[in-house]
Amino acid sequence: MTGEPATLTVPPGAAGSRTDRFVADASGLSRAHVQRLIASGHVTRDGRPLRSNTVLPAGATVRLEMPPALAPDVLGEAIDLPVVYEDDDLLVVD
Repeated sequence: MTGEPATLTVPPGAAGSRTDRFVADASGLSRAHVQRLIASGHVTRDGRPLRSNTVLPAGATVRLEMPPALAPDVLGEAIDLPVVYEDDDLLVVD
């Protein structure tokens, strides 16, 4: 889930849910990941950042923005590895 912000509307059955639980269930993201997004201000309601423990009423509209993935700080290094055996399912390196 990246790119355009997602708009999530709280259905009557989810009224009273905490923000982190609702967004995790509705988006398929892990609750820990959602909590990090909330902490960094990427989950809002009416333009205001939400807290993880905010209780949501039915009909509330929550906006979820997914920041672009960060480039890794460390790049891999090409090293010579002696391959003992290789086929479509297995690779043995000495």
